[in-house]
Amino acid sequence: MNVLFISRSKTGRPHPFVEEQAIALEHAAGIKIEHFLVRSNGLKGYTKAAYGLYHHLKRHPVDLIHAHYGLSGLLAVLSRLLFRHNLKIIITYHGSDINKPSERRFSLLASRLADHNILVSSKMLSYITARSTVLPCGTNTEIDLVYRDPARAHYGWGANDFVILFASRFDLPVKDPEFALEVVKAFSEETTRSVKFLELKGYSREQVTKLMQAADALLMCSKTEGSPQVIKEAIVNALPVIANDVGDVKLICGQVDHCFIVPKSMEAYVERLHMLSKTFPRIQNREPVLTQYSNKYISEKLLSIYERVLLKPVPVLS
Repeated sequence: MNVLFISRSKTGRPHPFVEEQAIALEHAAGIKIEHFLVRSNGLKGYTKAAYGLYHHLKRHPVDLIHAHYGLSGLLAVLSRLLFRHNLKIIITYHGSDINKPSERRFSLLASRLADHNILVSSKMLSYITARSTVLPCGTNTEIDLVYRDPARAHYGWGANDFVILFASRFDLPVKDPEFALEVVKAFSEETTRSVKFLELKGYSREQVTKLMQAADALLMCSKTEGSPQVIKEAIVNALPVIANDVGDVKLICGQVDHCFIVPKSMEAYVERLHMLSKTFPRIQNREPVLTQYSNKYISEKLLSIYERVLLKPVPVLS
């Protein structure tokens, strides 16, 4: 089976979690995944992409289109209407495409024209219910916990350094970096630890893994989320989490220790940071995430959706 993944990208490569999902599908069932990337935003960018998609499909026939994010999905369904192909289309909505009002209307239009919709969080069901399945993205769970000491030595972090990772970049307002910076400032003024606060920006996947194992806490305080990958990745790397109840964070943390869901108040966050800074604990019970959010497990669920949409079985590789 040949499947075309459509997604936005400014780097020339798919988002890491999209690429990892494709690799997991290829390993699980021998599916051949191709990527079509939307490189420009706006009407002009998507119009250009529509014609590019048409020519791509003429040169590279596929059995199914799987679009990631609502705008990419809208491109796929409108391309089908314009150029009259009959390929089945599945769209995965990742959160921002539903949570942002400016994108929501386009996502909802795409959902009405798609053959099936995948929602990474059950909270999206208030917007999309028809022909839909709740299925979060998986994450790489095949990671050894061996990097903490060498990574801390590499970055020059000593025994008194308390390293906090922000759950995203500082330039994304939806992640509320201003609140996070205020929390860390208040904590820094009260503790004897040498506090370092880093944004997750510009790192490779391998570097993020090492950073998460070397750091002492992950801080999330987003205004909206879907099923945040960064929380799953932190747990896989045994990094304690402090987050507000946003998106599927509470569901992901579930029975995981040292994964704290707190009210979005300065006092609540600072209190947990003080607690973690006393003993530098690591997450011990990673099993709920390792079993429920592994790329392998999610790819098997995704294959069953492909089968239902195409009305034919997909052979799974042994």
